[in-house]
Amino acid sequence: MGFKDELKREIRNAMKDVKKEVQKTWRIDYKGHSVEIIHELKKECLIIDGATVDTNKRKSIFSYFVPYSKLSGILDLEDGVKHTVSVKLGGYISFNCIVTIDNVTVLDDALELDFLPWNHKEKIVPFIERQVQTHNKIVDDGLPDDEYVYDENHPPVAAGSSDHFVEDIPTPFFVKKLLKLFKRQLHHPTNKTRKATYEEIISDNIASYGEEFIERFKQAEWDESLVQQEAIWLLEHAAHREVVKFSITVLGCTNCEKYKELLFTLGMHEEFTLYVLFALKNGTREANDQIWRLAQSVHGWGKIAAVEKLEATTPEIKQWLLTKGCENIIKNEYFVYMCAIKGDLPAALNPEMISKQLYDGVGLIIQTLLHEDVEHDIEDYIFEKAILYRFLDHARIHCQTLEDFYPLMKICKYINADEIWGERSNDCRRQQERNSIQKAIQPFINNPKWSQLAMDTLQQDIDVKALEVAHFYQLDIIPNLFKMLEIHPTNSEIYFSIMSTNHRQHIIDLCVFAENHLSLSSPSKEEEHCLRYIVQDLHEHAGVGLPLVQAALESDTLLMQYQALSVLEEWTPSIWQQPSILAAIKNISTTTKDKYYRKLANQLLSKSLD
Repeated sequence: MGFKDELKREIRNAMKDVKKEVQKTWRIDYKGHSVEIIHELKKECLIIDGATVDTNKRKSIFSYFVPYSKLSGILDLEDGVKHTVSVKLGGYISFNCIVTIDNVTVLDDALELDFLPWNHKEKIVPFIERQVQTHNKIVDDGLPDDEYVYDENHPPVAAGSSDHFVEDIPTPFFVKKLLKLFKRQLHHPTNKTRKATYEEIISDNIASYGEEFIERFKQAEWDESLVQQEAIWLLEHAAHREVVKFSITVLGCTNCEKYKELLFTLGMHEEFTLYVLFALKNGTREANDQIWRLAQSVHGWGKIAAVEKLEATTPEIKQWLLTKGCENIIKNEYFVYMCAIKGDLPAALNPEMISKQLYDGVGLIIQTLLHEDVEHDIEDYIFEKAILYRFLDHARIHCQTLEDFYPLMKICKYINADEIWGERSNDCRRQQERNSIQKAIQPFINNPKWSQLAMDTLQQDIDVKALEVAHFYQLDIIPNLFKMLEIHPTNSEIYFSIMSTNHRQHIIDLCVFAENHLSLSSPSKEEEHCLRYIVQDLHEHAGVGLPLVQAALESDTLLMQYQALSVLEEWTPSIWQQPSILAAIKNISTTTKDKYYRKLANQLLSKSLD
């Protein structure tokens, strides 16, 4: 995001703070009647007995240069006399609300505008504590400050993920200034010093300066009791996630044993797991027990961080790593590799018999490690430890269902992929192991049970693994898929499966179905996924699904726009030279903020003129 967009974002967030700061309601009970004054950033109202009698609307915040505004109305006391209610709002130093009835002052209140960054916002720590107390887990990974973090240029991401991808180049002298402010806060803990520290914290991401901060903080050797006092104060008042992360990190630089349970609770939210792990490991005794407990309580980026810090010191932990530890909503090859290494996977496969639970866990590990983008050291580990061969030996007992067979299918596809093994033709030892695995797996593959189970499953419902097994056996499941589409017209997995055949007539039929069953002008998220699966694979099918390509061009989603532009780039202009298509391309060329997309759109417009 450019400087201009970042500036707009900061101004917008500042305006949100101002709006919350000045929003105030005064209520008066006068002789059995209610008088209510509501002040908002651009509007002021006088309400008498539930009816709005006067309103003042401000066109912009610049109207506040006029220090006072007035409201008035008539109060009916049913005594035959009209009683005038007058309201005066404003001021130079503080914001005053003065209410008079018949020239007698009944309210004179002054609102101090401190603009403290933690005021008028929901606090993060109580928000997390309530969830844990009620549900014993985090049920909503959103946070109260989401409105300040996410916008049109910063779409929401999984909790904890942003800190893994943030730039690790800190702002020059940032840590030095932050430590200076925090030291001043320690010795003079006032709203002024706390505000200065707080505002500095939220101006940058601790993920980018954390290591330098920890090193310099330890060198400072400040009074630990003062440090903990102010860290806890910041935690209790934090309405921004960076302040929570900062406070946890500061506690972790001290002996924070007495805060272990508070830290654990915060670590259950995956936005803060990484920082809690540091605090536990650096500032508490017997941290590994807490880290394992935490690893069992998180299911995304937090779990990846926890497993990385976890020491497999007991057979119980090793068993967990190979059965439950490897299960995660984020499938990450390195994370699963850590589970295999720390859980001592080869030793776990050594016994003549293993549990079904271990078989399932190892199957998940293997199919993840066999991903096409797997790193070489992971691949070497699989073969040097003969993991695949040992797993196949246990499959003779445990492979009973389609779910059990799925990792075997993955092994078979991998072990027979000539594009992978052609590069290793000179590695005799590796080729011998390949031959051994091929021989061991073939009886499973030759069993007609699996293809029949896949067809039976697909007769009932769409199952991703059953689809993959059916493709593996080259079964004709297209009629089944189109029948399922009639029942589930927005199931993106069906679209993906049909498109993966790369069969022109099937794709033509799918495009016709989509044109008749999806809302192309305003697709739902589910419909958008279906469109993406179609459009992204239309490059080789010139002229097919043109209305869908147009819908993608007109979408607000940049990825869909790019997919459509790249498809048209492969097609000859004579196919898509229509006024509506050209208008959609021109709109992208003039409105999108992405330079590459604009360039691609302009190139297409130039082609259409040739």
